[in-house]
Amino acid sequence: MNVKVLGSGNAFNQDERLNSAYLINSHNKNILVDCGFTVPYALQKLKFPFCDLDYIFITHYHGDHYAGLSALLLGLKYIYPLEKELTIVGPGDVRGKVLELLKVLYGGTEKILDELNLKFVSVDQNGGKYKEGDLCFESVLMKHSEKAEPVGYLLRLEGKNIGFSGDTCWHDGVEPFVHACDKVFLECNFADKVGEGHISVDELESSQVIQQLKSQIYLSHLYEGSALKANSLGYNILSDGDALNFKF
Repeated sequence: MNVKVLGSGNAFNQDERLNSAYLINSHNKNILVDCGFTVPYALQKLKFPFCDLDYIFITHYHGDHYAGLSALLLGLKYIYPLEKELTIVGPGDVRGKVLELLKVLYGGTEKILDELNLKFVSVDQNGGKYKEGDLCFESVLMKHSEKAEPVGYLLRLEGKNIGFSGDTCWHDGVEPFVHACDKVFLECNFADKVGEGHISVDELESSQVIQQLKSQIYLSHLYEGSALKANSLGYNILSDGDALNFKF
C-alpha cells in the first residue's frame, strides 16, 4: 500500500505547507482522503490524472478539507474526462454540500453533478460501517466545529485498518480510534494544549495509549511549532510530498 502526502498543513498554509490530504493506492484502487483548496494543485504537481480516482473521502466541511472538490470536478469535466464511476463519501448530505460549493465558487456549473459519473455516499456522523464495491470502511465521530460535521474514517485495506482523523480536538473517542488502527494519520495542530478545535502535542504526551502506539501514528495538520515539538519527542511527523509504503 502506498500513501502520498499531498499536504500536511492547516487552513492557513503556515510554513508553506499545503492543506492536509492523502492519496492512497491499494490493490489498483486510488483513494483520496480530503480535498482542500490546494489538492488539485498537488495532484497536478504529481501529474496524477483526476480521472484515475476511485474514491474521495471528505472528513468535514471546512474549506481546507473539501473546497478543492469544485476545481477537481470541473477538471473531470474539461481536462481529465471521467469514464468510470467516482464515489464521493462524506458526512450527512454530501451531495448537497458539493452542490452549494459549486454554486458559490463556480456558479452555473452545478449541472456537472448530473453529467459526471458520480456516486455520493452519506455516512453517519455518529459512526457506522459501510461497504462500497470492494472497500469496507467505518465513519467515526470526531469533535471539531459542529456545523462542519466532522468524522474520522477507518479504511479496511489489505487486511488492516488505516485511520484518518480529519480535524478534531482531544476527546474520549481519540484513544479508542487510534487503538483500532494499524496505522493512523492523526491531526496535531497545536504544540501546547488549547482544549478546543484541535489536538496538541501536550495532549498526546499525557495519553498512555498514545505513548504505547506512537510508532503507528503519523502526525499531520501541522505548523512549525507543533512539528518541531512532536519531532523532538519521537513522533512520526509528516511533510508535504512524503511517500509512505506500508507492507503488511
